[in-house]
Amino acid sequence: MIGPRSMFFRCKSCLLPNTKPDLHFEGDTCLACKYQKYHEEEIDWGERRKEFDELVSQMKRSDDTYDCLIAVSGGKDSTYQVYLATQVAGLKPLLVAFEPSRPTDVGRHNLKVMTNAFNCDLIQLQKSSTYRKLARAGFDLVGDHEWPNHVGIFCWPVRMALTMGISTIFYGEAGGYIGLGRWEKIQSEKELTREHIEQYVGMNGLRLSDILETDDSIQKKDVLPYIYPSEEELKKLNITAYNLGHFFPWDTQENIKLIKKYGWRPAPERTEMDFGNWESIDCGFMPMHQYFKFIKYGYSRATDHASYELRHNRMSKKQAIEYIRTYDWPLPTRYFEEFLEFLDIDEEYFFKTVDRFANPLLFETDANGNFVHMWDGNLLLKDAWYDSFDF
Repeated sequence: MIGPRSMFFRCKSCLLPNTKPDLHFEGDTCLACKYQKYHEEEIDWGERRKEFDELVSQMKRSDDTYDCLIAVSGGKDSTYQVYLATQVAGLKPLLVAFEPSRPTDVGRHNLKVMTNAFNCDLIQLQKSSTYRKLARAGFDLVGDHEWPNHVGIFCWPVRMALTMGISTIFYGEAGGYIGLGRWEKIQSEKELTREHIEQYVGMNGLRLSDILETDDSIQKKDVLPYIYPSEEELKKLNITAYNLGHFFPWDTQENIKLIKKYGWRPAPERTEMDFGNWESIDCGFMPMHQYFKFIKYGYSRATDHASYELRHNRMSKKQAIEYIRTYDWPLPTRYFEEFLEFLDIDEEYFFKTVDRFANPLLFETDANGNFVHMWDGNLLLKDAWYDSFDF
C-alpha cells in the first residue's frame, strides 16, 4: 500500500504514478521515460536486427516442422509478433493461444484472420472448470480474477514447446517499454525467464501451491497448464523465450496501422477503464482486472495508455490528464452480471471484496472507517488523487 498523501505522486513527464508495481524513479522521472529515450536515441537497431537474423539462421529447421512457437491471443501484439516471424523472418511458427476468461467476438475474429493471413497452425487451450476455481481463488486472495490467465499465458506455451519439441518461443514487447524493473535489468531484456515471470507477470505474490493447499478439490494434475517447467525439463531441449521487442523498435500505434492491413480489427466501442479500443480487446472481463488495479494503486488502463502516448509525443499533458480523470476510475458495467455469474458471487460479495482491497489512502471512509460508495457503486476518491496532477 502507498504511504501518506505526499508519497503519492506521478512522473512529471508521463504521469505514471509511483504506486505502479516495479516502477522505479530517478528524481521526478520514471524509468519508462528513460527507457523511451534510450529506445529512440541509443539502441543501434541495425545491430539488433543483425542479432535477430543470426538467431533466425540458427533456428530454421530443415526437417519440415515448426521453427518456433508464438503465444498469441486476439490482440494487437501477438498479431504483430506473427507478422515479424512469418513476413520478416520467413519462419514457420506454431501458434498457441490460452483462452481468455470471457472471449469476445472481436478477439475470435482477430485470432481467425491472423491464422489465415499468415498461414499458421493454431492450438488453443480451452478452459476447464478448474480455471474458474483458480479465478475465484485469485479474486478472493489477491483481488485479481485474471490471476490464472496471467500465469497460464506464460506457462502453457512453454509446456507446449516441450511437448512439440520446439526450442524457441517468441513473445512481444520488452518490459522496459512500460518501465518494469531496475535500469540495469530492462536495458538488456532479451529473454523472458522464469525469474521475470515470477516477479513481474501479475502473480501478486500468489503461488499455485498456495491455492492447492487451501482447496482440496483441485489436484496438481488439474493445473498442469499453470506450472512452469523445471530447469531440468527446459535444458532437455534448450528452450529459450525471446522478446521480439529487443530486436525491433516497438510502437503500438505504428504496429496497429500495419496489422490492420492483414485484417486485424479494434473493438467496435471504447474499452471500459480506457479511452481507446485497441488493448485487451479479446477478453470482456479484463476491464474488471483494471478496476481492481485502480482501487489498489490509483491508476488503470487509461493512465497506462495516456502515459504511453505522452512518451511518444502524440498527446498533450492536458489531454492526458483529462482522459485519466474521466476514464481511469469508473466501475465497469458492460459485463458486470456475467462477471458475477462467472465467479459464482452476488453483488454484495463483490463490493465487500472491493472494500477489502481498496486503498484507504486513496478513497474516503466514513466515521466508522467504512469506505464511502457513491450512488453507482464507485468509491469516493480523496483529494490526494486529484492533487497528484498539480505540478
